[in-house]
Amino acid sequence: MATADRVLAVLSLFTLEEPEWTVDDAMRRLGMTSSSTAYEYFRSLVDAGLLTATRSGIYTVGPAVIALDRVTRRHDRLVSAATGSLSQVVKDLPLRTTALLCRSFRMQVMCVDQFCAAPGDLAISYERGRPMPLYRGAASKAILAHLAPRMVKKLWEADTAEIAAAGLGEDWDSFKANLRRMRRAPALVTRSELDPGLVGISAAVFDEDGVAGSLGIVARAEDLPSDDTEILERVGAQARAVSEILRAQAAAGNRSDAGASEAD
Repeated sequence: MATADRVLAVLSLFTLEEPEWTVDDAMRRLGMTSSSTAYEYFRSLVDAGLLTATRSGIYTVGPAVIALDRVTRRHDRLVSAATGSLSQVVKDLPLRTTALLCRSFRMQVMCVDQFCAAPGDLAISYERGRPMPLYRGAASKAILAHLAPRMVKKLWEADTAEIAAAGLGEDWDSFKANLRRMRRAPALVTRSELDPGLVGISAAVFDEDGVAGSLGIVARAEDLPSDDTEILERVGAQARAVSEILRAQAAAGNRSDAGASEAD
């Protein structure tokens, strides 16, 4: 591994489940043998503000991560493109209905933005910044269904048992057939797959490179009508609106690049 990769491997150790690390513990987890090198990595991360240290030698995530998060909130293309749709997709729905914007992240799915007109007691698994499995939940399945074929094959080879356990196929052919069925739907619906009593409805969002994420809602089952056709169409329409914005931005950027090249 290159030095930069090793430093990033140190940073990736910090999770909700394990938010504090010592240098010695990190060395053992990463299989490092040189303490001087390990301390150098930690010092670099502290100097960058990505980690902070206590006097007892315990390290935690530093303030630079918060600064980067603020940049993401303001300038992430997907988040910016979906701002209006997040509020529109829950318009006139029960106030505690939550709109979700998710994207793929390291063979998982992560919520990158939310909107709720009246935040309250609706606790959902798709918290912003929390990695979620690809195989459960409408927000994840909407992305899974539209991944590139080579990625789908890679997932099948790595997670055959987990895919089968999620009811997505006992063999390769049935898995592909289920993905084709999911792609044809205007939006995907799941019920109590992650949170008891909650319904998820999501549709894929696309940019110039393919599936960029998903947009949808999570609500209590009793808050939604028995006929969810109108909601599915609304979710699908808002996801398409975000896709159009992303593709228009990409086309505008390409035109700008072409103009700059001609000027040069």
